[in-house]
Amino acid sequence: MRNTVTFAVFGVASLLLAACGMKLEQAEKLSPAGTTFQQELYTGYIALAKSEYNEGDYIDSDRFAEKAMAATRGEKVEPYYPEQWDLPKDREPVLKGARERLVKALDAGAADKFPKEAARAQTSFDCWVQEQEENFQPKDIAACRDAFVLAMDSLDKMMAPKKEAMAEEKVVVVEQPAKKEMKMMGPKSFEVNFDFDSSTPLPGSDDEVKAAADYMKNFKTPQITIAGYTDTMGTVQYNDKLGERRAEAVAFMGMDMGMEPKQIIMRSYGQKDLKVSTPDETRNAANRRVVITVEGK
Repeated sequence: MRNTVTFAVFGVASLLLAACGMKLEQAEKLSPAGTTFQQELYTGYIALAKSEYNEGDYIDSDRFAEKAMAATRGEKVEPYYPEQWDLPKDREPVLKGARERLVKALDAGAADKFPKEAARAQTSFDCWVQEQEENFQPKDIAACRDAFVLAMDSLDKMMAPKKEAMAEEKVVVVEQPAKKEMKMMGPKSFEVNFDFDSSTPLPGSDDEVKAAADYMKNFKTPQITIAGYTDTMGTVQYNDKLGERRAEAVAFMGMDMGMEPKQIIMRSYGQKDLKVSTPDETRNAANRRVVITVEGK
């Protein structure tokens, strides 16, 4: 009797496993359709579904496959909502801010103007959310996050308004009684340093981040750029990712001190734009830094 029950249990489990991942098979039978953006979404989500299926994560494979099918049916497919996922508490604000940044670009027409980059940003974001919830594969989390940041950097540059020549206007200056001029606050930078091959800020960095957070209060609409740099030890690819991890670490510190995620733009320049010029494969403490630039109106 026990063997019969055991067999029945395993039989049910086998059927459930067989059912999982079926949506990927269904999705792969379809062809990309709809707008260029929706076609790019289909391709990106299929790739994510395959990756999760190969790792044995059939639930997330099905989720991505469902998004792929919805995209090719011409439906509006929105990026994941971080608050609907069981994320680590210190990561949820970052992902919410990242989603706001993505949605802002999409609402501004990025999907129509630059569909490939916009789709890459959205699928990378969803990948980041999914991996961050699992929270046990740091390399996969970093890969999705880095892909999102790079895609958004490209979108930001392409979506930036082009500078047009301003028509010259004749300005009539009427002298007024002398008034006390208001002091205009310009951009200001703050620097945080790191040990070799580390993404943990050196002791005492809190003061510099706090100073940046305090300076932010001078603006009604502040913008904070947090850029990570490295020295020239290691490969360019590795240093690009190390610079991003450093920027993210400082961003977390800043948010603890009152910086809003939606006001933060993270950048990684890796071993580019060295503070102290050195040859390749050279350790230099001054180049291992994050620069926080605060500006606004």
